[in-house]
Amino acid sequence: MQHIETVADVNQNGFVTIALPAHIRPGKHHILLVIDEALSEDNIESVDHAAQLMKMAGRISAFKTIDNPVLWQQQQRDEWQRDGDK
Repeated sequence: MQHIETVADVNQNGFVTIALPAHIRPGKHHILLVIDEALSEDNIESVDHAAQLMKMAGRISAFKTIDNPVLWQQQQRDEWQRDGDK
């Protein structure tokens, strides 16, 4: 799973264009989109998402199969380390 956080402009027709990293393969992907309040130019840099993200805790079905979150997190870190060593 990838996590991408960005500020996006919504056009008059309600469309958003997002450029994804090159390593994302073409095809269908599950995407979770969270729409927060509209940002002004003054507060784009000072966005703190922690409170909004905590409201979603336990609601993302992709994580429901994880029995031991601490073990899962360590496995992810080990995998990242192996990938970084290549």
